[in-house]
This record gives sequence, C-alpha cells and structure tokens, in this order.
Amino acid sequence: MKDWYSILVELTRGFIKKLITDLADFFAHQEETRLLWPPIFIALGAALYFGLSFEPTNFAVSATVAGSVGFFLYAKKIYHQASVDTSEIKYLFYLFMGVILLTQFGFSLSQLGTYMVGTPMIKTETRVLKVEGDLLHFEDRGGNKGKLLLIDHLKINGFDEEETPKSLRLIARTKIEEEVAVGDRISFLAKLTPPASPVMPGAYDYARHFFFEGIGGMGFIVSKISLVEKQPPSLWPDLDIARQSVSQKIKSKVEGPTQGIVVALMTGERAAVEEDDWQALRASGLAHIISISGLHVAMVAAPIFFIVRLFLSFIPMMALRFDIKKISAFIALLGCSAYVGFVVPSVPTTRALLMTGVALIAIMLDRSPFSLRLVGFSALLVLFFSPESIWSASFQMSFAAVTALVAVAGWMRPVWLRINREAGWFKKIMIYLAGAVITSFVASIATTPFVWYHFQQMATYSVLGNMLAMPLSGLIIMPMLILSYVLIPFGWEGPALHLMAMGVEWLLQVARFVESLPGALVTGKMVDEAFLYFITGSCLIVLLFRGRWKWVSLPVAFIAIWMAAQTKYPDILVSNEGNLILVREGNIGYVSSLRREKFIRDQWQKHLGLDEIKAFPAEGEISLANGDYIRCDKSQCRIGMNGAKISFGDSYNAMAEDCPWADFLITTKWVKRSYCENAKVMGAGFFREEGSTEISHTRYLTSRTVRGNRPWAK
Repeated sequence: MKDWYSILVELTRGFIKKLITDLADFFAHQEETRLLWPPIFIALGAALYFGLSFEPTNFAVSATVAGSVGFFLYAKKIYHQASVDTSEIKYLFYLFMGVILLTQFGFSLSQLGTYMVGTPMIKTETRVLKVEGDLLHFEDRGGNKGKLLLIDHLKINGFDEEETPKSLRLIARTKIEEEVAVGDRISFLAKLTPPASPVMPGAYDYARHFFFEGIGGMGFIVSKISLVEKQPPSLWPDLDIARQSVSQKIKSKVEGPTQGIVVALMTGERAAVEEDDWQALRASGLAHIISISGLHVAMVAAPIFFIVRLFLSFIPMMALRFDIKKISAFIALLGCSAYVGFVVPSVPTTRALLMTGVALIAIMLDRSPFSLRLVGFSALLVLFFSPESIWSASFQMSFAAVTALVAVAGWMRPVWLRINREAGWFKKIMIYLAGAVITSFVASIATTPFVWYHFQQMATYSVLGNMLAMPLSGLIIMPMLILSYVLIPFGWEGPALHLMAMGVEWLLQVARFVESLPGALVTGKMVDEAFLYFITGSCLIVLLFRGRWKWVSLPVAFIAIWMAAQTKYPDILVSNEGNLILVREGNIGYVSSLRREKFIRDQWQKHLGLDEIKAFPAEGEISLANGDYIRCDKSQCRIGMNGAKISFGDSYNAMAEDCPWADFLITTKWVKRSYCENAKVMGAGFFREEGSTEISHTRYLTSRTVRGNRPWAK
C-alpha cells in the first residue's frame, strides 16, 4: 500500500503534467492573437527600465541581451528536436525564452533611447546668468502669464559644453526687441532652475518628461531680450511664425472663452484655455477633445478621405482607371501629416500621426484599418521611436481605448452587419446612436483605470458627455477647422472660424451641463503603480485570450484592486524646498500656509484624496485624534503625529530649544546635519539633494530615494 508521501508526489506530478498540457494546448490555439503579444512584452521591458531606481551599466545590459539571445536560440533548437513526450515542456520553454527576449529588447531599447534623446540637466538654481541661444518657439500666453520661450543651441555663462542643456523653457515678462523672430539668435539675463521634481515621493516626475523633450532647465528672463543675429529663413521657424499668424487671426475673429479652445485645436497652444473650461471638460470626460490626439488626427483624415473619394468618383476617367480609395487614403495621410506638422510639436501628436498613418497605409495596402494586429504594430512603432511613452498617460489611454474599441467591434461586427442590412432609414439612425453610446461606453470603461491612476478622478457621466459632444466635434468643429486652414491664406476664414467657435460653444455648454449633474466627478487617492501593471494585464487577458482562459482575468483584476487598497499614505508631507508642510488626519489636511506653493498644495490634496485643506494656527493648538496635535507660536510649529515629533520653522533659537525633544527638525535655512544629534535635520541642503519628503511614524521617504540615480534625476 502506498504511503501518503507517494500519493502526494503522484498527484503533484499529475497536476503539473496536466497544467503543462493545458498551457501548451492553450498557446498553440492562440494563432489569432499571437502577433499581438510582442509589443506587450516590449512595453513591459520599457516599463521595467523606467521603474528602476538606478541606471544599469552598459555591460550588464549587453551581457543580459547576449544571454537572452543565446538561451532563445537554444530553446528554439531543442524544441524543433523534441520528441513527442517532451515537446510540450520544450514548447513552453521556447515561448518563455521568447518572452524574456522581447522584454529584454524593450528594456535595451529604452536605455538606448535615454542616451540618444536625453539632455544634461540644470542641477541647482543658479544666480542671474547671461544666456545666448536660438529662439525655437515663442508663445504669448496673454495677460500676466507672460511669454513662453523655448531656446536651443545654448551658450550659458559659466557652463561647460558637457553641462549645457539642449534647450531651456523660459518665461519672460520683459521687453523683446521688435526685430526678434523665431529662429533668430538672442541673448538675455535669466535665472535658471532644474525642472520640478515630484511634489511627493512616487508622484509624477516632471523632470523625466522634460528630459525626453530635450529640455534641461526652466527659468525666468529678467532683462530685455536682445537680437544677436538674424537667421536666414528655414522651415521650422517659418512654421512657428505661421502658427503665431494663425493664432492672431483667430483672436481677431473669435472672442470669449471659445477663443482659447479654437487656438488650441488649430495651433496646439493651450495656454489661453480658461481654467473653468478645463474643469468643466474634465468633469464631463471631454478634456481629450481639446488635447490633440489620435482622435483629432483621425477626424482630420476622415473628412479629407471621404471628400476626396466622393470628388474622384464623379470623374469617370479616375474612378474607372484607378483605385480612388487608395488615392484618397494617400491624400488624407498628407493632410493629417500637414496638420500634425503645423501644430506645436509634441510626442503625443507625433504618436497620433503614427497611429492614424498606419491605418491609412493599411487601406492603401488593401488591409483592414480596424484590426488588433494593426493596433499592435502601431504600438510597436511608437515604442521603437519613443519608448519613454510607456509611462505617458496619453499613450496608455489612447491604446487602451483603441484596443478595446477594435476588439469589441470585432466581436459585434456580424451582429451590426445583419441588423444594418435589414434596417430602414429610421432604424439606421437608431443604430448610429446606439453605436455612439457603445463606443463612448467602451472607451470610457477602457480608460477608467488609467485616468484613476494618473489623475485620481473619474467622470461619472463621460458616456453621456461624449455621446452629446462627439457629433459636434465630428460634424462641425473639425470640418470647420480644416476649412479654416484652407481659407486662411485667402483671408476668407471668418465664417468658418465663427461656425467652429459656435460648435466649441455648444461643446462647452454640453460640458457645463454634464458637470452640473450630481456626482459628475468622483475623486479618490493615488494608488501604487502595481495596480496599473495588474489591471492592464487583466484587461489584456480579456481582450486577447481565447476560450475559458479569459477567466484568468478575474483573479488578476482582484489582485489589482487589492494592491490599490493596500496603498499606504503618509502622515506628513514636506515640499521640495521645505517651505510647506502638510499634516493629514483622515480626509482633512492641515498646511503651514494657504498662500505659498498653491500648485503643490493642490496636488497634495488630489493625490491624498483630501476633502478639505486648513491652515496651521498662527498661534495656538489644533488637537487631532489619538492625542496628536499641531502647536504653533510666533517662531515655530511643533507637530506630534503617530509617535513622531516634528519641529518646523526658521528660528535658530526655537530649533536649538526643540533639538532634545524632536525627531525631525525641518527648516528652509542652511543647517548642518550635525546641528542636532538627537533629531534628523532637514534643511535647505537636505531638500536640494532629496526633494519632497514624506514622514510616517518615525520613518521618512524622499523623492530622491524613489527616483534613484537616473539621468533625469541627477
């Protein structure tokens, strides 16, 4: 009789054998989606690279790549030589090594992109310096916002060539010589600062964004901007001048809040959009309509495609001799390329052109533009040219929406075709409206996890908002945008711009109506990035797996939700200069000042899901739960929170007095770390090196620790 150990071994072997057989059978029957997984694992490799807290050495990456290639080739060889008994396990090993190789490729591609695209960064705030460079871009933001200048080919006083950033993004409220135009070489005095570090550990890294834009520093111009040398005409400066000209024409023809949105759609300059309008668009789920994306590029391409095709169909010689569908697709590609080339250049607009361009090229090659393989190929192209896009909200939301829409369209296509064939004109209108509702619903559901992760909010009625707004965008706003471009050179753009502005006004009315509905905008808290990994995996399993294995998505989704629920939130936050501190109690935040650092304060409130922000007392005490407190006098504030004792202020006498008592001394003064042996001293030098800091109990975590030693964080 067998003992329990032998039985357990046999059961385990049987289970493993059955699992291997089922897995091998599953992967062998995924022919339809097999080509969709390479871009996913390349994206995973890119995400892993950007998630590191250190920069891997070239040798380590090269050795890993060589090892991955070697193991993959070995796995391929033994798989093709496998016997019937061992073929399943060797097939799985072959697939596993393929996954490792693709992930490694995405990782290596990201590191290569970092070295090729990146720029030296301004490390600390400078004194006023003389700067000389070429004016790459100019934008008058109106009112007291000043002018935004992008300067490249820099020469900065006191900076070596190796230390000099590729470009600077500067604000000017000073005079500019009248002769200065985009493309000219200029000089001025400016105070330079590094791009902003995260407002709290784990928050969005603005420095990384600007690093890959080639912008190594920010700052303010404090002198008159002088012309050094006029540059001969060239395409890039001429485009910027043309944008400014179009912007001025719009401002002369369109008034009111619609003006900023019309300018944003036609030139890509969004600085003039009013904050109230932004808020209404966000709350209604319509903010994407004025952020130039794949939707806009497609809406530019579609009218051009259909109008050109209709026009050519009336010319018998063209219609009978040539494939006018391909000609129309080619002209539409030229049109949307011109649109993207004209608006202010950015990674999202270039990515949008790639996605739309791939679809139009598919039409020219007699392929369906609505296939998951095409979506995967588009993602592959985007990751190849800009792997840093993987952590971009626009990249994630664009591909989430498109992938979900194409997948759902594939599932429902037979049903729609059958219903549409048998429908009269009234039923076809109903079918169109149903399609609009389903499209908005699917896109909203697909993007919700990413919106929540990046913005900690959800537009409850986004389906309603998009259903009402998309006809306005597709039938009025974007067609009038194209017509305005055509008519501007002749000076006849007025009527088209007025119609476009009318469509924008109706769009804003829709946004304000949806915003006014109860519970229109649900806000929450920042969640751990592990949530994004697992929820993305769950969605991909639903969309791409075939058969009963789709149910694997459920436990993966539950893990994602559990990860989100396990996110820990700090008791205390300190800004990256140490001049603002927040104490969190439940859903209320107490801050040291309601006048300083409004942007940081608003971001803290959003990330922590706080309902209300209150100020520290000027003098007196606020009693918190569990005996915690905030106690302030004229010179210093003392905080007791979850066992941690914090002294906050700039009085040397008060700091000396609090030293024996405090666990943390926080000040904006330059104080040596040895100033107080009993406490952790956080002064100006500490915050310059470490950035924003969070404190929980007697432990602390800095942005520097989370960001690590990366090229954009040096």
